[in-house]
Amino acid sequence: MALTNILLLTLCANWPPSDITVTTVPPPWQWISEHKAKHMNSSNYQCDLKNSQQIQHEILRGKRLKIATFPNSKPLSWVTKEINGTLIGHGIAFEIVETLRQRYGFTYDVVVPKRETLLNENGSIMYMLVKGEVDMAAAFIPVLPGLDHIVKWGIELTQFQYVVLMKRPKESATGSGLLAPFETEVWLLILISLIAVGPIIYGIMLLRHKLCGHESVVYPIPSCVWFVYGALMKQGSSLNPDTDSARLIFATWWIFIMILTSFYTANLTAFLTLSKFTLPIKRLEDIADNEYRWIASEGSAVEYIVKVDNDLEPLKQSMFEGNGQFMEINIDEIQTILNYISSGTLLLHNKNWLNFLMLHIERSITDDKERCRYVLTTDPYLTRSMSFVYPKYSILPPLFNEIMLSYMESGIVKHLQTKDLPEAVICPLNLGSKERQLRNSDLYTTYAVVVCGFSMAAAVFTLELLSTRTGWFVAAEFAVDGRRHHGHSAVQSEISAFGRPSKSVYPFSHRDNVNAASATRFAFDGAQSGRGFAAVDNTCYNIAGGGGGGSGGAMNIAAKVSPSLLLFNGKSLPRFQY
Repeated sequence: MALTNILLLTLCANWPPSDITVTTVPPPWQWISEHKAKHMNSSNYQCDLKNSQQIQHEILRGKRLKIATFPNSKPLSWVTKEINGTLIGHGIAFEIVETLRQRYGFTYDVVVPKRETLLNENGSIMYMLVKGEVDMAAAFIPVLPGLDHIVKWGIELTQFQYVVLMKRPKESATGSGLLAPFETEVWLLILISLIAVGPIIYGIMLLRHKLCGHESVVYPIPSCVWFVYGALMKQGSSLNPDTDSARLIFATWWIFIMILTSFYTANLTAFLTLSKFTLPIKRLEDIADNEYRWIASEGSAVEYIVKVDNDLEPLKQSMFEGNGQFMEINIDEIQTILNYISSGTLLLHNKNWLNFLMLHIERSITDDKERCRYVLTTDPYLTRSMSFVYPKYSILPPLFNEIMLSYMESGIVKHLQTKDLPEAVICPLNLGSKERQLRNSDLYTTYAVVVCGFSMAAAVFTLELLSTRTGWFVAAEFAVDGRRHHGHSAVQSEISAFGRPSKSVYPFSHRDNVNAASATRFAFDGAQSGRGFAAVDNTCYNIAGGGGGGSGGAMNIAAKVSPSLLLFNGKSLPRFQY
């Protein structure tokens, strides 16, 4: 009878009666003392049955729960140890646990897993939940669909975005200096146009000249190529086409160059004056393709997905190649983390945790020039919901979800996440407050252009020097001209009369040849007798050729000259064509 009364009393909402003094409300399973049971039997006590909500509120009263958490996940959850060895939980997770404790009247012990991993391995937090060693996991654990069959997830508290913390590059990924305004494809097309337009202009002029039969000027290919390059540099040209087709081609190229140079100068000014910055990492494929080294925290969603799922396949490939590593990362060990990042290693973590890390780093720096050496990528590569975790058949989720839903919907969780962070973005990607100074790296392209230009000029100068010393260029030109006129040209007549030109002839300079020719004038006399007389600048040259009664001919020149304009038998010979 007494046992029946005890069981029935657990369902009474008005127990204990007002005339029985108790210091605390006993839990339903606590044994009621004998004198209290006798008092109930001898009194007119009437029991009011509890409703389901009252039963839920009291079902955990006086019970001691075991709660597992991660020890080094500041500011979400972390653990400190008292002198007596008791573990005390801290962070946002345990602020929620304290609210639940006050509501349901339970107490708890904090348990730390031996391994900080989400994999169902011995010593992990998931292993403890599956084996029933703990009643719940109070930590912001990512919801992983692959574990639905062994654990029960609580209500979603927040969402975490996973980004990359890296050392800030010195240069933007879009390039810098003279090549920054255009992409690589644009530069290649410009180079192709510079090479092709010159011969195209020459071909059209030559085709028009042959088909139309009109005497029009056909400029040689070197002149056309030089016009194309000079127009790009906005230099004037002495070419004056006399046909409409050639004029249209010239005008089209000028318009194209005007538009191209306008875009280039405007974009170059913007690139050199603005601090807009882009990172070389936009996708996970960039990490794998460029063989970046990276680290991530054990117990994070990244570890589970890389090792179990296929959502982060590029990271899995990078890890198999030896470029990725999972390790315990503590926010208090800033120097260890900085050593990794400063060496070029990437840190993969959730954005909230990385913001706290950035705040700690910037507060530890005293030199203003050393600030903002690290930067976060803007686009997340992974987004996961966060919640508490329970054993598969636990009764706790229906009890706790109502309060935790209020935490989430009211914005308390989000407030607790960001209350210790500044409102402004810590070290944003674009440092607008810093002035953009021209760096030496911006002038690398300029240096390359100057070096290439001087190298080409030196090579051409060497060829000119060799041809001047040896005369091979002039000899080759005379040979070509001789074959062109079948041995009857005026040049061959000059060679037969005066011999091959000396080294003083300038094969690459038409102006020097003209100057030399203008200072020298030849006059010939004696066409019928085969004897002639040449006068050059008041210097007489007696030229004797084979004639009438002579058995041979002789040529006596009183001075050595380099003739260009010759008069032979009263006719003017054409100039040399170089």
